[in-house]
Amino acid sequence: MNKFFKIALTGLLFVSLMGMAKAQGYDGKHEWRAVWIATVNNIDWPSKPGLSSEQQQKELIEYFDLFKKLNMNAVVLQIRPTADAFYVSKHEPWSIYLTGDQKKGPVPHYDPLEFAIKEAHKRGMELHAWLNPYRVSQDTANIKEMNPDHLYNKRPDLFVRHGKKLYFDPAFPETRDFLVKIIKDIVIRYDLDGIHFDDYFYPNNDFEDSKSFASHNRGYKAEDKMAWRRENVDLVIEMLRDTIKSVKPYVKYGISPYAVWRNKREDPRGSDTKSYSYTNYDHLHADLLLWMEKGWLDYVLPQLYFNIGYEAADFNVLANWWQDYSYGTPVYAGLGTYRLEKDARIPDWRSAEQIKMQAELIRTMPAYQGACYFNAKNFKENRLGINEVIQKLYPNPALVPALNGFPVDPPVSPVTAHAQLSDGKMTFTWKSAAKYHVVYRFNKGEKADFSKGSAIIALTGEDSFTIPAKVDENYEYYVSALDRLYNESKPVKVQKR
Repeated sequence: MNKFFKIALTGLLFVSLMGMAKAQGYDGKHEWRAVWIATVNNIDWPSKPGLSSEQQQKELIEYFDLFKKLNMNAVVLQIRPTADAFYVSKHEPWSIYLTGDQKKGPVPHYDPLEFAIKEAHKRGMELHAWLNPYRVSQDTANIKEMNPDHLYNKRPDLFVRHGKKLYFDPAFPETRDFLVKIIKDIVIRYDLDGIHFDDYFYPNNDFEDSKSFASHNRGYKAEDKMAWRRENVDLVIEMLRDTIKSVKPYVKYGISPYAVWRNKREDPRGSDTKSYSYTNYDHLHADLLLWMEKGWLDYVLPQLYFNIGYEAADFNVLANWWQDYSYGTPVYAGLGTYRLEKDARIPDWRSAEQIKMQAELIRTMPAYQGACYFNAKNFKENRLGINEVIQKLYPNPALVPALNGFPVDPPVSPVTAHAQLSDGKMTFTWKSAAKYHVVYRFNKGEKADFSKGSAIIALTGEDSFTIPAKVDENYEYYVSALDRLYNESKPVKVQKR
């Protein structure tokens, strides 16, 4: 057992005061920059069900190459949109959004999640696996087309119809056990950086769960049913946390909730908002404050999909609320590029300047360590010039910031770092067993300040890097090693050949 696992498994997962200080807010070098890639209803990828494996891979690589060009360092890929799988699974069928048929895998065969992880890491990007805990079908008319081996066809008593959709009932212990089994299997078998859930827990407070309440109320009275539902979700959130950390302590665990926990009208701790018909606590039965207070989450990523100054739910009000009530949990901001439309009803969304202002605002807030954008297709379309805005926000690569409770020991520095000029290109090579590497460039004679993010020209998961270059002596280069948590070694100077 190597040193990392010994430290992790014995519980010595404490960040030094210096490490914690570096993780607070934007320092010009460390910032989480992510994009959600939605697969449900083929929102982002693949563009339609039934594409060949080659077409699916080509589309995903195009996304990854674009995000790399925009200096993103993470992707949040939806791999279980409706109790189905974008990966090889013994427990759930292939996703209809991948092949169009739960009984069929991709042709020719490959594992989409394994492929995605490999391609993300090659580009120096984290991959967080995004799962929906309870959603099973977007349209109950299609239930008859489910794979005969689907759990629904074996235990229909564990499921509830809500409108046209089908859900697991969170109240059953079997539901929690099944979900834990799914997550444990993924964490064991794949080289993931994170497990990620979005805001869909209970679909609303009119969920028909009278049968499960009668049989599994744990002593709750009828008038306390909403508290019972919240506890049902609390139980699985804690179980998943414990499961992930028991298998791979370095895998990050995060939730992306709806922007409003509760309104101040319902709770003095609530935000000064007017989201009266839809909140985490009262309708989705997700008590984010409890989860953060208990330390169950490695990060929280609220979906702040409102414009600055919006009367019912002001972006600024909500961003500050999540900072004030995070209980020390690192916060990322979910920014809604999908809302950008040239004829948007709210004028603020008619320009990508709104996203720029939001991204710049959270950089001034100490609890925030970066942002995630919904959704991927907006960048493929370059909606309202969003790519140009992002390029100005992110002119250089950035390192993923340290999170509370993770090791901060630096890896060993690279050795024999060289640069070779040939045919107008400069190729950097080095020897290192690290996960990623960073290349810095400084003017000749300039003091090398490795805290400057503007000096970074490359973040890569490969063992070499090439840039266009003229034969001159104007620059000096350095390379450092990063472990999977982006802890950085001492940089070493590159020797030119």
